[in-house]
Amino acid sequence: ESEKGLPYLSTADRECQVRTGLDFWLVVNGEIKPFRNIPPLLGRTFENNKQDCRNIILDSYMLSGLALPDDSVYDFNWFEHANLYEEGMRHCGFMEVEWDKPLQLGDVVLLQIGAKVANHAGIYLDNQMMLHHSQHRLSARVPYDGFWLKSTHSVWRVKQWQQLHFTAILNDLAMSQ
Repeated sequence: ESEKGLPYLSTADRECQVRTGLDFWLVVNGEIKPFRNIPPLLGRTFENNKQDCRNIILDSYMLSGLALPDDSVYDFNWFEHANLYEEGMRHCGFMEVEWDKPLQLGDVVLLQIGAKVANHAGIYLDNQMMLHHSQHRLSARVPYDGFWLKSTHSVWRVKQWQQLHFTAILNDLAMSQ
């Protein structure tokens, strides 16, 4: 990319990155921005600690310009004895926001499904859509209504939200259309 290029991967950049399987770097305003090669956000098979709902969040934010500090490994039933999502949100610089107000592209939706604490997460995509990855299913874009809305535990927004480029998530999703 040129010095005046976008600070995130375009749809064509992501398509090329996925095809070649290589990490990409963009030079933006004299700064090098790394983008590690990841599988497309949609259609991933579920694998705990590698391709799960937490990794959808980490990878979406990396594409948007923020590498979140999380390399934790956990048992699949962690939520029976811990509250990892809320702890992780705070650790990574997120703040809980009122979710009865309009959500913003990139907000993290924590869901509570058959547990005492939040145990699932998704990325709000705008237009009442959410990206998430459930066990035994492929990662998917789903309407954020009905079951998902009723299962909402809390909504979180990273402090530097306005400096990120969530268009990168939409560019990644556009590859699957």
